[in-house]
Amino acid sequence: MGMERFFKIFEVPAAAKSVIDRIVSKEEIELLEAVGRGSFSLEDAANALKKEGEAAPADRLDRLLRSAYRRGVIRLEDESFTKFRTGSFYDRLDVFAVTENETYRSFPPEVRKALDKWYFDAYRKSLGDEPRPTDDRVLTLQEAFGLIDKTDRQIWLNKCDCRSLSGNCGKPVDTCLTLRSGINTLAHRGWSRPLTKEQAKQVVAKANRAGLMQTANPNGMCNCCGDCCYLFRAQRARHSEGVWPRADFVASFQKSACIACGQCVKRCNFGAFTLGKDGIAYDPARCRGCGLCVTTCPKAAITLKRRIQDENGG
Repeated sequence: MGMERFFKIFEVPAAAKSVIDRIVSKEEIELLEAVGRGSFSLEDAANALKKEGEAAPADRLDRLLRSAYRRGVIRLEDESFTKFRTGSFYDRLDVFAVTENETYRSFPPEVRKALDKWYFDAYRKSLGDEPRPTDDRVLTLQEAFGLIDKTDRQIWLNKCDCRSLSGNCGKPVDTCLTLRSGINTLAHRGWSRPLTKEQAKQVVAKANRAGLMQTANPNGMCNCCGDCCYLFRAQRARHSEGVWPRADFVASFQKSACIACGQCVKRCNFGAFTLGKDGIAYDPARCRGCGLCVTTCPKAAITLKRRIQDENGG
């Protein structure tokens, strides 16, 4: 039977089977095979792991459970650390990619590509069929600063899981701001770094300079690229440009003021600006309203205006 029971319990896709021993430890595999799929208690784990009538030492079991939780292999059901639930490969891959990225990068390129595709497909499926499946929206840089100033919740910094998994653009990964810190979050598992508001704004400003656009939902803020980011990859797959993620603005281009320096071409993640023999050409249908072009135009030839209601799908 081999590993088949574990693969079923942990919902391991075919793409991961060749490298699973580098993603999940032998002890974690034994734990999940012992407790099975679903909820289990500390006592259940102790009884399931008994060998020849002898229970595992309590301290060793506690270390195993705490490590498995920190690594995204199991989930907590409450703060007592006595009630658990089997995790899934989806949970573990997210934690693994951002916390052990050097190991992930050592996998053969075809394995990484397959894992990235599998994770993206699972993410896209989780969105369902609603026109706006989440509250994500595109922000201008000043809007991002404003949201940071207004929050009364602790801000945490995580590595970007999209660029950690995909990594096509080479842009910064220490860029994801989250407000979530309850059980089963990266913050609760011990991977996130707390930030002051000023530190958070510095992260955003640095990301913007690097060509990353700002997006937000009620639980945090991301700094996104156009090729790795699952949000915008899903947008393309769903053909939801202008509807989801919500984009309140669109660029307005004044060609007479343009000196054809090409900064907007370099900055735009979606090819809204192109440089040809007649100078800069602009396609507003490609614009997501992030303002990356605006923040570096030396002649203020680009401004942002609000989208009309039907353009925004609202």
